[in-house]
Amino acid sequence: MAKKKSKTKEAKDILWYESELMKAKEDVEDLEWYIGEFTAFLPIAVCTLSAIGIIIDVNKSFQELTGYKEIEINGEPIDTVFLEKGEIEKIVQEVVKKDVIKGRELTLLSKEKNKIPVSIFVSARKDREGDYTGCFIGIIDITEVKKLQEGLEQKIKARTKELQERVDELERFRRLTVGRELKMVEMKETIKALEEKIKEPKEKSKIQNQEINNEKVI
Repeated sequence: MAKKKSKTKEAKDILWYESELMKAKEDVEDLEWYIGEFTAFLPIAVCTLSAIGIIIDVNKSFQELTGYKEIEINGEPIDTVFLEKGEIEKIVQEVVKKDVIKGRELTLLSKEKNKIPVSIFVSARKDREGDYTGCFIGIIDITEVKKLQEGLEQKIKARTKELQERVDELERFRRLTVGRELKMVEMKETIKALEEKIKEPKEKSKIQNQEINNEKVI
């Protein structure tokens, strides 16, 4: 009788474990589906890499940005879509130690070989034991930002040129003013010298006239 109850309990336990296992699997599938759907419609281009830098998944935004369909780009190395091939390889190697890398600027190469300035964000993927299994790369098109920067740089250059022209004008004015001041000083000195020259004979003549008058008096 005891053995029969024991077997019945074991059977119930097995059924409970199987039920919980099924629920867990369903939860995992639901979570994977949710993550997949969420990633697929992100406005940011995202791709998933294997541990050796091979693209294994891309979202819709990635396909739109690069021009590659999922079936075309999956299985290709990540440097396929970047101009700076050596740099992207270094970044992928670097994330193994750093876990997260933010805001690195690179040039994305589209399927049509268009060069697109982008900023990338890289996050390491790890399993439950903490071992590196690859990474996620988020890619943001910064074309408009670059255009604004270039526009600002042009405005700054134009403004700098204008200010330099003003400075040059002031320098010319300063030189002209200093030149005139020196000329005025020189002219004043000349006038003073001439006045002295004119004054000297008059004084001499005055003295002579005084002497003559004194002689007449005597």
